[in-house]
Amino acid sequence: MEDKAVIRKLIAGDVKAFEQVYREFSRSMYLSALGLWQDTQVAQDAVQESFIYLWNHRRQIDAAQSIEGYLHTSVRHYILNYIRHQKIRQVREEEIVREQGFLNTSEEEDLTPKIELIRGILATLPESCRKIFVMSVVEGMSYTDTADKLGISVNTVKSQVKIAYRKIKNIVQENPDNMNLTFLFLLSLKKIV
Repeated sequence: MEDKAVIRKLIAGDVKAFEQVYREFSRSMYLSALGLWQDTQVAQDAVQESFIYLWNHRRQIDAAQSIEGYLHTSVRHYILNYIRHQKIRQVREEEIVREQGFLNTSEEEDLTPKIELIRGILATLPESCRKIFVMSVVEGMSYTDTADKLGISVNTVKSQVKIAYRKIKNIVQENPDNMNLTFLFLLSLKKIV
């Protein structure tokens, strides 16, 4: 494609031009994302977030440069950031488990079942609530940074974190077998709201 007239219309805010760019490049961006990270949901998110970014920053686009290159770079950055956050999250989860004394003193045990249990509890939260909880509590982002990244208010972040804690507490009360791990997990993460 690389039709400069379409790109200029996109920069000017023409929705039809944006849709045309989306139709032209979304499939190849999706495949590119899948090549970097073998998860269809993450690849779809990468494409969606890249197009949201494109629309929000369209006035900063240089019409003389390749829009295809711009979009593929955007998808690549999204996936690389996702991978980085996954590694940070994994390290953080393992640190939490270690801090709570879940390791034998003589040898390390496999942390995977305990981490999966924590993930299972978090997976029961509604998607938006879970995303806010993970960003602000598990990954340690400030409420302000979480709000800015998601385009919501700080009060929404605070209320969603409270809701997440309440739902996790309810799950624990229904499932006493999870209580010890969950309480230790929440105590180590809990922030003053």
